[in-house]
Amino acid sequence: MTINQQEISQLEQYINNKLTAYKTEFIMTMHFSVDRINDVRNNPPITVEELKIIFDSLIYNHITAIVALNNKDTFNIRCTNTHINMPCAVIKKPQNNGSILHKNIVITIMRKKTFYSKDTIEFNV
Repeated sequence: MTINQQEISQLEQYINNKLTAYKTEFIMTMHFSVDRINDVRNNPPITVEELKIIFDSLIYNHITAIVALNNKDTFNIRCTNTHINMPCAVIKKPQNNGSILHKNIVITIMRKKTFYSKDTIEFNV
């Protein structure tokens, strides 16, 4: 079953509602949402439920480390059970009110046990 754009938006909202206290958010790129999430090479197909479990585990186990990352850092989220991998990039921008905007951009997604990531920072869930 394919995942549509509305489900991606609902997933982002689900994730980001859990992150308000940390003043950070995750944003899925069009490459993630359109090109890769429903790619036939993801066998079996990726489900929204799998992604919720992965992000719940990521938030529970690694959110303080993610918030501590610097602007332009990159990292990979690797699920050791489902073999889903999601390379990400950090954007941090100072705001006029003195706070820092912290966004984690989820660049792509792939279910692949032997997925190679150039990122030295990896969060296993």
